[in-house]
Amino acid sequence: MRFFLLFLIFLSSSFNAFAQSSKDTENIGTLAGVVLACGAYRQLYQFEEILSRYFSNTAPNQAAEDASLRLYASAKANSYVLQRNKKNKRDCPQTIADFSKMDIFNFELYSDGSIKTPDGKFIFPRGQNKLAAGAQRTYPKNR
Repeated sequence: MRFFLLFLIFLSSSFNAFAQSSKDTENIGTLAGVVLACGAYRQLYQFEEILSRYFSNTAPNQAAEDASLRLYASAKANSYVLQRNKKNKRDCPQTIADFSKMDIFNFELYSDGSIKTPDGKFIFPRGQNKLAAGAQRTYPKNR
């Protein structure tokens, strides 16, 4: 479990610089499976809402996006099963707390599919180079 806590710290400080590599995608999926097994359903839903748009906006094409999503889902399922079957889950409250503080929860999602990072940079959908006219922030709702 210490691996996951260290990994959470790493992700929190460097999510914006994430390369679209298979190892990064697998690590994110592994983390998601652990927090799901720990019962962090609401936090995971918010995480995946932004993450799916991140995968879509940074993938060079649909095939690469699909491959990333499959790898993520596979790693998530595998780590979920491993974490769910652990007898001792005393690290879950701290894991969920650390997970909930990750930078990705400070991303903003817009109605045109664009995302805004905490440092103010936009990541637009493929083929788009600015916010669409009339695009509104849809996540988080209360800001």
